[in-house]
Amino acid sequence: MNQWKIRRVQERCSSCEKPFEDGQRVTSSVELDDEDVPVRNDYCASCVPQDTDSVLYWETRWVAVTERKKKLDFHRLLRLFEVWLEKPPEGIEPLLYLIALLLIRKRFFRMLDLVSEGGDEYLRLRRPGPEQVPFLVPAPLLTKEQLPQLRVQLEELLDGALEEDEVEEAATS
Repeated sequence: MNQWKIRRVQERCSSCEKPFEDGQRVTSSVELDDEDVPVRNDYCASCVPQDTDSVLYWETRWVAVTERKKKLDFHRLLRLFEVWLEKPPEGIEPLLYLIALLLIRKRFFRMLDLVSEGGDEYLRLRRPGPEQVPFLVPAPLLTKEQLPQLRVQLEELLDGALEEDEVEEAATS
């Protein structure tokens, strides 16, 4: 028994080589070449051959390839969080708070409670597991005006704009 390996749909017509557009109807066919090897062809509506020796054919719609979501490196974010928590740069508290919320959501930390100390509010967190020592993270009140800039800063961190050696430098800036 022969096993066939048929390639995926191509992004352009096999006949006229015009690129397919998102949502465009595409007719695909599988034909055997001279050596009985399957060959896939994808055609736009105007190039579909009428007389063909296709073994198989079908119609579908072309879906444009979208940019894949970036995989977040939460361990790198955790490392940055730990460095900044130990030695926070000036004005980093709002960003540190957002990072803490992300890490809580991903279960790197557990939130114990919200505490007030010296007129400021803090999240009391601990790592999951037995006998973990709690620690405090600033929980500033965020204003609507701060959110766009915080979003940009967070996206830069999540996109990997900060290299590993810059993590240490970021703590001193």
